[in-house]
Amino acid sequence: MMGIIGAGRMGTALARVLAAAGVPTALCTARCDRPAADPPPDCTPATLDDVLWHTDPVLLALPFPVAVGLVSGPAGRCGDGRILIDATNPGFCRDRVVPPGLSGGELIASAATGWRTVKAFNTVPAEHLAATRIGGGTVTLPVAGPADAKPPVFDLAGRLGFEPVDVGGIESSREMEALAVLMARVSAAYDLHGRIGIRIAELDRSPVGRGADVAG
Repeated sequence: MMGIIGAGRMGTALARVLAAAGVPTALCTARCDRPAADPPPDCTPATLDDVLWHTDPVLLALPFPVAVGLVSGPAGRCGDGRILIDATNPGFCRDRVVPPGLSGGELIASAATGWRTVKAFNTVPAEHLAATRIGGGTVTLPVAGPADAKPPVFDLAGRLGFEPVDVGGIESSREMEALAVLMARVSAAYDLHGRIGIRIAELDRSPVGRGADVAG
């Protein structure tokens, strides 16, 4: 069973699409003393301890300061090598919370010593997780982290209808987090209300029009 920590917009939206895709999912808040209230249909309400100890993979859908604070304590040491998916975006915080030259994904990975941390799902707006098509193709989902931890995340992304792409180690979360901020700015500038995605694909090699001659 997959676990999601965070019952806000992103966590609840992910739980909804995962349940619709037939993925057993437990949803909790970051508080130890209460399960998530009103989870989506077919999603199991759980306590934080239930998710931390009995689910795999576990996805962080929390504000970045809350997430890094959580994994800096005992929660970061109890993974026993399980997969922790970091879907946070520190660039959306009001104050700078990540030192220059680093990423939130790297900070979470270094704190969560008991887990194998993978950065994924941070480039997909919560409101449009079910919209996986763009320009006649499939929305790309960048995935960064240890090579041996990526296959289950790739499988999960594929089941939701995304096209996962391996972008390297956890240090690539620097660019992924910057991309999420850029997409949010474009969405706001063009009044897209989050209806924005990316598709990474090889360029068509067939020359088209005069522009191809100039580029060549």
